[in-house]
Amino acid sequence: MSQYPIEYQNYSPYQYQAAQWQGLVGTLMGVVMLIAMGAWALSLVKKALKGEEVKFPL
Repeated sequence: MSQYPIEYQNYSPYQYQAAQWQGLVGTLMGVVMLIAMGAWALSLVKKALKGEEVKFPL
């Protein structure tokens, strides 16, 4: 097979750019959630080290 399938030949650069933005936004959201969860976990550790009662949400 020397050619790409027809489905791949019909994409315009704008569609590729939209897919790139979707990937970038998804990655940024993942990083933000990771930072938020890390901050939350760190706050629980700080409370535990101070001797305060820590309730795990599960």
